[in-house]
Order: sequence, then structure tokens, then C-alpha cells
Amino acid sequence: MELAVNRDYEKALNEQKLEVRNLVLAGLEQIKEGKTKGIDEVCDRLEKKYRNGTI
Repeated sequence: MELAVNRDYEKALNEQKLEVRNLVLAGLEQIKEGKTKGIDEVCDRLEKKYRNGTI
């Protein structure tokens, strides 16, 4: 039972890491295209999105 829970947790954690990575890369692309001011703005958006999320 514990092994299944650990696997589910690892899977969820890896999915979240991938999602955050993709969001950061998308933010960097927006910076290159001039759609956002800089990395601080991208990080602020990510922080707002994940600050109150369930863990």
C-alpha cells in the first residue's frame, strides 16, 4: 500500500515539475516576443498560480 502511495506521489510531483518547467519556458518565450516585461513578471504569475494550490 505504501509503495503505491509513494508512486502516486512521485508521479504527481513529476507532473507538477514538468508543468512548471513548461510554464517558465513559455514565459521566457513571451519575453523574447516582447509580450511581457521580464522574468520577474513571469515569476510573479507563477507564484500567484501556485501559492495557494493544494500540495
